[in-house]
This record gives sequence, C-alpha cells and structure tokens, in this order.
Amino acid sequence: MHLMARPQLTQRWRKALLILFIMTLINYVAQIPYYIHFYGVYHVAPAPLGVVLLTLTLVFFLAGYWLTIAQWPGGGWILLLFLLTEVVFYIFHNLSGAFLKDVPLNDLLFLIVSLIGYLNTIVPLLYLIAMLKDHKRFLG
Repeated sequence: MHLMARPQLTQRWRKALLILFIMTLINYVAQIPYYIHFYGVYHVAPAPLGVVLLTLTLVFFLAGYWLTIAQWPGGGWILLLFLLTEVVFYIFHNLSGAFLKDVPLNDLLFLIVSLIGYLNTIVPLLYLIAMLKDHKRFLG
C-alpha cells in the first residue's frame, strides 16, 4: 500500500503558527496578573481545579504546536482539537452573559486581559478554518 507524503509546512505557515504561539502564550501569561489583581490582593489561593485545567490546556497547546512544527502526523490533530476547545470555551464564556461586560474602561489591566481573551476567541477560530481548508498539510 502506497501512502502519500503530507505536504511540508511552508515558511508562511511556520510564521503564522509562531504568531499563534505568541498570542496563546500571552493569553496564558495574562492570567497571572489578572489573578493577582482580583484575588491575590485578598490572599485567596487559586482554585486547584482552575490551575490544573490551565496547566493541562497549556500542555495540550504546546504539544499540538511543537508536534505540528515537527510535522509529526498527529500534531495537526492535537493543535486543531486545542483550537476547537479554546474557541468553544470562549464562546460559552461570552454566551454566559460576559460578552462585552468584561471590558471595563476604568480598569486597564482587566480591559487588556479581556481584549486578549477576545483575540483568543477570534484568532483561533481563523486558524481553525485555515487549517481545515489546508487539511492535507495538517491532518493528512
């Protein structure tokens, strides 16, 4: 049985995935000052489940990203599932009543973290669509 080789990642895709990598890491890092600003000042420990979920989803993303860059056959699927998870999470977050209510103009940190969150709804959705359109390159 002859298996066709998957098309290689182009330089354009590598740059695009680097932008996704940077944006996603910024989103995770932004959770630290957000937590300190709203909860740390009251000496409230982060919820263990929240920490575990953040850590697991970060590992999920990093695995998908690195395996995709390395062109490992399952890497594209892992990254695609992460992007789908992220988009669904933010859609549910916004449908829960948070849409535009978490964009306070009087709190710069909260505003910035909220805008990062909105970007991390739209951008992963665009990457999800682009990866599906170029599915042979990512999904085999």
